[in-house]
Amino acid sequence: MSDYDYLNARVRGMSTELLSRDFYEQVLSAASENILLDALLGSSYGPELQEELPRHAADPVSRAIEAALRRNTGATFARLLSAAPPEPRRLIALQLNRWDVANVVALLRGRLAGVEPHEALAGTLPIGELTETQLGELAAETDVERLAEALTTWKQPIGFELRRAIRECDAPADPRALERALYRAYFTWALAQLRENDPHEGLVRQCIRRHIDMMNVVTILTMIRQKEGTVSGGEELFERGMLKEKSLRELRSCETLEHAFETLVDTYLAPGVEKGILTYGQTQSLGVMERFLEAVAVERACRFFRQDMLGMAVPLGFLWRKYSEYVNLRLLARAALFRMPASTVRLELVIV
Repeated sequence: MSDYDYLNARVRGMSTELLSRDFYEQVLSAASENILLDALLGSSYGPELQEELPRHAADPVSRAIEAALRRNTGATFARLLSAAPPEPRRLIALQLNRWDVANVVALLRGRLAGVEPHEALAGTLPIGELTETQLGELAAETDVERLAEALTTWKQPIGFELRRAIRECDAPADPRALERALYRAYFTWALAQLRENDPHEGLVRQCIRRHIDMMNVVTILTMIRQKEGTVSGGEELFERGMLKEKSLRELRSCETLEHAFETLVDTYLAPGVEKGILTYGQTQSLGVMERFLEAVAVERACRFFRQDMLGMAVPLGFLWRKYSEYVNLRLLARAALFRMPASTVRLELVIV
């Protein structure tokens, strides 16, 4: 029995806990916090909800729901890592490390802004290799240098890479510069761990390269909005994404966001533009369009689950399906709290 035979049997068992389309339709048709709560209590999220409800008795129900989602998702990813034999675990960890980077970025921003450790920790999602306990220890560090040093405490490769990036950053007091330095270090390091001709590793590479594309596209769109003109200069983009250099050059030459969206229609991100353009027109919110664009990459990664039942596609696809479920349920909780129209919420759900 190969490493993937054992792991994929475990993952297929875990996948039975994922929620169905019927679940979402049931909740959307009711558009009520209590209906969502009752539905989740009858699902795999029930145990965490039972524990979180008393802790948030004075808060809106959505607060307890989000806390339960956070804990359940973190525990599920920990189970996935612990079930994986060494080589699949290495590849799963490389994908999960993207959230380690995001969490460290959140903690560094909190430290530079002078927020309390518990507030900075609340802005993290512990679904990478760094556990909530470890993130709590990092959040308690008193300055950026001490936080960087603490990253290597648990001897994880990503920790050493992030420490090096912080120390080599040209502007360590600038949150934006730190964020880009950390992601650049992650992208360079993670892609260097993957062999070109290995099909299992190729799937992880696809996900990382799409992540690079998203960060590059968001950077360009943000610069267009800020400068209201062409952005042939500006921040240096990350290398080795899936978008061709020609596409990025054309995007940077756009003078308006509307022109930029038209340019993106000629790329694999077209479904996100086509789905999100109406909502963007109504809200003029770049963040809304970003979610629709990111959904394209998420949907493609989710589909890995049924692509190859004998290899890395199953655990990687499950990972993204579980993360997508977390995002969907958090959206439903906030939509119920703020009484968002079901038609609007349905557009933003990613259900594969």
